[in-house]
Amino acid sequence: MTTDPTIEVLRQIRDGIGELQQDVKQQIEELRQDFNERLDQTNARLGRVEQGLTDLGKFMRQIALDQAQYERFHAHHVEHLGEEVTDLKERVQRLEQRSAA
Repeated sequence: MTTDPTIEVLRQIRDGIGELQQDVKQQIEELRQDFNERLDQTNARLGRVEQGLTDLGKFMRQIALDQAQYERFHAHHVEHLGEEVTDLKERVQRLEQRSAA
């Protein structure tokens, strides 16, 4: 039984295409796995960054609250000291007026 060379070439092309499809499918699967691994790693890093930013935000909020509390505390005392300085000035003026008279 003789085979036509055209048929033999077509069979080789068909077999080559089948092998090529298998190779391409395997490469795509490897790329997909590599991509998924990298994506998982990136998501993990982003999760750590997000947690760090959340923690930093909480820390900065607490600093701002503490700073506001300190400012209120000091503003009250500065106001009180201002009143005392004014009172002392008035007393000194009265004393100076008495001693001048």
